[in-house]
Amino acid sequence: MHFANFKFHLTARLIGVKRMSEPEAAPQLSVVTSAPVALTTGGTFSPTTATLISGPSEVALVDTLYTPRDVELLGDEIEATGKVLTTIFITHAHFDHYVGLGALLDRFPDARGVALAPVVDLIEKNMAADKTITDDWLPGNVTDYSRIPEVLDGNVFTVDGIELRAVDVGQADIEHSSVLHIPSIAAVIAGDVAYNGVHQMLGLSGPDDWQRWIDSVDRVAALSPRTVVAGHKIPGRSDDDVAAILDGTRDYISAFMHESTVASGPEALVAAMVGHFPDFANPATLHFSAMMHFQRERND
Repeated sequence: MHFANFKFHLTARLIGVKRMSEPEAAPQLSVVTSAPVALTTGGTFSPTTATLISGPSEVALVDTLYTPRDVELLGDEIEATGKVLTTIFITHAHFDHYVGLGALLDRFPDARGVALAPVVDLIEKNMAADKTITDDWLPGNVTDYSRIPEVLDGNVFTVDGIELRAVDVGQADIEHSSVLHIPSIAAVIAGDVAYNGVHQMLGLSGPDDWQRWIDSVDRVAALSPRTVVAGHKIPGRSDDDVAAILDGTRDYISAFMHESTVASGPEALVAAMVGHFPDFANPATLHFSAMMHFQRERND
């Protein structure tokens, strides 16, 4: 998420790892999920994912996490594979997905950090604002903003010869979002195009963007995945219930679109959404999205 528009404070928490196995010849996925982090404004920061893709001798990483401790533990997880980290792919320009790049490249200097060109451009545009906010409200809790990914040459890179395809899907909770498709195992590492059991960030976009986000989810569905790793998820929740993940992401956006047109104010919108999704984690994001929606309404 990009938080240049509001202020908060995070503290590092232990991250959990869920491993998924495939047949021996297939790449292996390990999904690392950060624990919710307390906000000074109340509630928690959304649990964020990073994904390792391992072949017989090489490994790639999708997204980086953001607190110094979480990034260190992610590096430990990479080292524990005993394989060579070749590539770190960044799905989109939200700091919690890219800011760990510098620390990881310092630790694994033979790896390269890459993203699609629109993502690189947006990181360059947003980084100063992100750093200003996190310096003020996250002192000591966000790793150094020291690296911007390189532009990926084309849209394919490999792990031990296994093709990994970067797909520019467009709008998600931020513009210029991408996903990583692994055709050999019918998996999509979806970044913030998909959420899994977590309130979604709609506060930094508007109704037209929300429909485009639904269209982006449709593009992921068109890849016919059997596994979808969401950028934000409840730790331990399955990545293989693809219908629930993609339909849930669409349904949440659609419900917010409708309820935002009939709610009398932020509190009513929050209540309506909690009624639809009572078990979803991270209500702080919902409160922010509702507040921002009605601020836009007043300013229009």
